[in-house]
Amino acid sequence: MAAASTAAATGGPGKRKRSFPARAPALCLALALALGHGTWLVFCSATANVAAVIVSTPAELIVEIGTVAKLPCKFTSSEKITTAASATWSYRKRGTDDRPITFFYYSNEKAYDGKNTQFTGRSKWAGDFLKQDASIKIENMQPTDNGTYFCDVKNPPDVVTEERPIEVKVVEKENIPASSGNISSCWLLVLQFCCVLASLPNYLL
Repeated sequence: MAAASTAAATGGPGKRKRSFPARAPALCLALALALGHGTWLVFCSATANVAAVIVSTPAELIVEIGTVAKLPCKFTSSEKITTAASATWSYRKRGTDDRPITFFYYSNEKAYDGKNTQFTGRSKWAGDFLKQDASIKIENMQPTDNGTYFCDVKNPPDVVTEERPIEVKVVEKENIPASSGNISSCWLLVLQFCCVLASLPNYLL
């Protein structure tokens, strides 16, 4: 867990931050309206600041009590993915301003489950760095797991500017809206492509 704490605390020295061209918000808005889902607009706006590593996550996830929740986290990097790439997941309890607690770390094809956290023994790696996927799964979700989850990906020398939050709500089955649930990987890829495509002119300047 020492490695996880170190990785989570270490910032990137070569951070590069750019802004989207003026037409980028319009492009994301058009896509969001076409897909007809309010949270997708939040999804695009979450990647408005372009860094060396661009991390994309849904803004909100509603899961049923007792089920396995998949927390999606897609990313892009201008560098080749190597064994030095890492993913850190942290959690902040709902309704608090506490500092997020790191509970999962993955690097060099090895997963490190945080000790003495509420997720110990329940969190599993569900991603694939070669597919630019840093998703995880958490088993047996309970209302005590309500809160904000952060996905942080680093692929040295590329680093992410800030962690991306997912607001997770664990509810009874009858309280799950018909239109909610995990966003499919297909739409994750579409939205990721939208935001990355909009950022390309920055790198061509």
